[in-house]
Amino acid sequence: MLDGQSQTQQPQTPRSQRQVFPQPAGHNLAQVNLACAVDDLDQPAMAEFMAALNKVNGIAERSPGFVWRRDDPLADARSKDILADPRQTYILSVWETAEALEFFAWNTVHRRFMNSRHKWFVPPDRAFLAVWWMPAGTSPDFAEAMERLEYLGEHGPSERAFGWKSLVGTRVWQSEGAPPIPA
Repeated sequence: MLDGQSQTQQPQTPRSQRQVFPQPAGHNLAQVNLACAVDDLDQPAMAEFMAALNKVNGIAERSPGFVWRRDDPLADARSKDILADPRQTYILSVWETAEALEFFAWNTVHRRFMNSRHKWFVPPDRAFLAVWWMPAGTSPDFAEAMERLEYLGEHGPSERAFGWKSLVGTRVWQSEGAPPIPA
């Protein structure tokens, strides 16, 4: 499930045959991550997650390589109208490189929340993460991001949308699982 597809969708492609999409010059990495909460976001089951959300987003924004994230209440309200379920939530962001996003995801407090996601989110039954290269200086539109996520789920990785396994470079968590959380 680490590649952004549900466990039932994980194709068993040998590492040597996987599609890889290197970073083009002058491009950043955009990512959309969609999740469905186990309860309404204002309910007690989601309190711990919601209490930490601004802190985790703040760490992302201060992280090396962070470029942009959707943080506009009006745009967010329009985005929520596109989603089928009011419990669906998302993050849409842009990073200078895959390594910058990976470092934030696996080497900050974000990892603790990822490791506890089963408490707050329903296990996905379709693609939930899509990444793609986009020209530096631009930011993704939410409708476009959702279309790319849907495309990935229906067609698999392509230049239009792909997951972590399609990025250049070996990542320890791909082959060995998530690194342990330091005590």
